[in-house]
Amino acid sequence: MDEIEKYQKWLDKQNLRRNPFTLEINPSIIVGYKEQITKLLKNINQQQKIILLTGATGSGKTSIVSYLTLTNKDYRVLNKPPREVSKLLNISSYFIKDLPFLAKIFVRKPKKIDDFPDFLNKIIKKPKVLFIDESHEASIEVLEWLRIISDQVQNLTIVFSALPVFNEILSKNLETLKKRIIETVELEALTKEEVEKLIRKRIETAGGTDIKPFTYNIIEYIYSRTGGFPRAVVILCNNLINLGAENEAERVDMNLISKKPPIEREKKLNIENLKDLSSKQRKIINLIAESEPLTPNKLINYFPDYPSEKHGLRAINNLLRRLVKEGYIERERKGKSYYYKLNPSTRTVLVRS
Repeated sequence: MDEIEKYQKWLDKQNLRRNPFTLEINPSIIVGYKEQITKLLKNINQQQKIILLTGATGSGKTSIVSYLTLTNKDYRVLNKPPREVSKLLNISSYFIKDLPFLAKIFVRKPKKIDDFPDFLNKIIKKPKVLFIDESHEASIEVLEWLRIISDQVQNLTIVFSALPVFNEILSKNLETLKKRIIETVELEALTKEEVEKLIRKRIETAGGTDIKPFTYNIIEYIYSRTGGFPRAVVILCNNLINLGAENEAERVDMNLISKKPPIEREKKLNIENLKDLSSKQRKIINLIAESEPLTPNKLINYFPDYPSEKHGLRAINNLLRRLVKEGYIERERKGKSYYYKLNPSTRTVLVRS
């Protein structure tokens, strides 16, 4: 029996039609972020002109954008912004399809970007939303024209979906655009309960039952290793599934992991990695750099925006787990408390920057 047949036989034994943990974008199994989605939709319904959806790599931005655009026919998504201003004219096709049949035939698309805002005003007759994913990859010229389009087109809301570095790009190059962002919605991490729910939904979507082949004692391990970030959860679960199949294990539990830990990718740190982190993650790194080691209870004093200390500690612990998982910081237990300090590689990167 070859490896592929062996793998499929193991999946069949677990009542799984396929591996539930691939990096496909599946909006139907989105978990968590209820508060953030509500905040985003509230601003869209208010017809705010520009909104920013931000979060670290793997926090679920694209999944949320895909979910929302499937739920409303007036929401459109540009999966990646063009690098050239002239390519923005192609956005017109997103809205021309809403026109009556004859209007679609005889409509004349603009050939110059200067004529584009007036054209959009003519064809967009009711409120529309344009999500622009990976906005941090857009050129400064394209971003400036998106600001102009937002200013001049009446029934259009633009939602930028971007890594946290997008704020720095705007601060350095486009302060006028930054000031027009009415609301920033930041994705952080899932709770342990939400991680369990994400795992369950993916397994059940693939034909499985509950969280099988995982056992409940492994959820804490998955949560602590990933910090609750959806993409990291999926990648680790994929490795665990492969580990279970490789060992023909009845269940994937901590006993199996102790025999052969799943392979995790080693991250090479540089200043660009730090820029991709969320603003709160970078703040934590800076605070630890100034007076390491620090405990979560000390760190929470620098984050007064949480509704309660309990809520804040949970969020800070999620962020710390993620930073440990990614190799930015290390932790050491002293008594009943965990103390966090910089990883030597992070310290070197900060010194060089």
